Amino acid sequence: LELWALAFAAVLTALFAYYCCRLAWQSHSFQDISTSSDATPLWIPQLGMAVGTVILAIAFLDELVLEIMGKRITRGSDEALRNE
Repeated sequence: LELWALAFAAVLTALFAYYCCRLAWQSHSFQDISTSSDATPLWIPQLGMAVGTVILAIAFLDELVLEIMGKRITRGSDEALRNE
């Protein structure tokens, strides 16, 4: 179940990252600007979202590869070990 969930999350975030990067690239090529009074190019704020989704996709792919190789370490809470 863990493997299927990580695979689904990796595919979903890879698609999300692709379309975020594509959106930023299209905004840059079409020279889209915001409708507010400062007329900021839209690719500038979209670039932050694109970079973030790429990093998230890389993190999910890393976890998926580690799970397939059997080297994934899950850390539990230390709260149950405390006895005060």
